[in-house]
Amino acid sequence: MKRILVLALMSAVVAACTYQAPTYRDLDRMAAASQREAIMNRPPPDTCQMAAHRALIGTDGASIDPASLPAGARVICHECAVTLDYRSGRLNIELGPDGKVANLRCG
Repeated sequence: MKRILVLALMSAVVAACTYQAPTYRDLDRMAAASQREAIMNRPPPDTCQMAAHRALIGTDGASIDPASLPAGARVICHECAVTLDYRSGRLNIELGPDGKVANLRCG
């Protein structure tokens, strides 16, 4: 009787440790999920000339020449209220609490 129980227990343990290879359907699902993840993690397009103004980060906000900025750009102080309308072509220059440019973003 003990042999049968030990044999049954060993069979259950071995069965639990077996590897089941993924099917083609599983591989297709994994590939589709990977593509969706790649699309979701893609950086947004530079619609507001943000890359051209990266050098502003760390500079004093008072020294920014408005004529050098694209039309519609806005400088946002640290605790200032701004409208939440999204315009993909608008460059937002965000100042930190020290008055220096902390971040650039489109919108």
